[in-house]
Amino acid sequence: MQKLFLKIFLLTVLSQGALCAKDYNASLFGIKSDGITLNTQSIQKAIDFISEKGGGKLKFYVGRYLTGSVQLKSNVSIELNEGAVLVGTTSIYDYMGVNNLKALIMADGQQNIGITGKGVIEGQGAGVIEQITKQIQKGYLKASIAQASPGLIALSNCSGINIEGINLQNATGSFIAFSSSKQINVKGISIKKPATKESKALVLKQNDGIKLENLFIETTEPEIQSDGQSKNITLVNCKNASGKNLMLKN
Repeated sequence: MQKLFLKIFLLTVLSQGALCAKDYNASLFGIKSDGITLNTQSIQKAIDFISEKGGGKLKFYVGRYLTGSVQLKSNVSIELNEGAVLVGTTSIYDYMGVNNLKALIMADGQQNIGITGKGVIEGQGAGVIEQITKQIQKGYLKASIAQASPGLIALSNCSGINIEGINLQNATGSFIAFSSSKQINVKGISIKKPATKESKALVLKQNDGIKLENLFIETTEPEIQSDGQSKNITLVNCKNASGKNLMLKN
């Protein structure tokens, strides 16, 4: 009887461990929350590991996590808990592009991905603009500030996207850009403090199946810009800084 009880107990513990293994603390991968250490490689390794293990959630707790561009992989989501701030580096050379869009968090051709939580994604807009300006003045960049500016989130050719609860601020480029993607859910997010008047909140290109719910957007450009080729778009209780309902602009 004791052996049977022990066997049942071990099976229960192991099964619970397997469920818990779907959540991964960022610190387990050497990701630092000091706001100084550049975590790009560590965050990317964590995402790759979780994807290879079948998927799960990379969880960030209180602290400031400095990073350049990282790429989300299928079945992986990032969770920024309250007090966690994912901070974009000011060096333009630490950003990568997807379909001509540079961004802090990117994905191309991935499925079932997400960014959730009550934390913040901080673009450090003023610092990025300062560094871009210096590179242009030195002749290292042959582009305008608008052309060189990175966004915060750019997802292309993806499906099963969930972005929920997070706060995005101080972007120089687009806060969020979706292209050629489907089954997109964006809920309960806020977009504030655009770094330039060209900073766009949401950019939609050739997407299918988008639900935007309980959004607050504070930008000077049209809040939601569509190429006119995205379809099946639903807006529910989405407001701008004046309290007016958000509108699509083609």
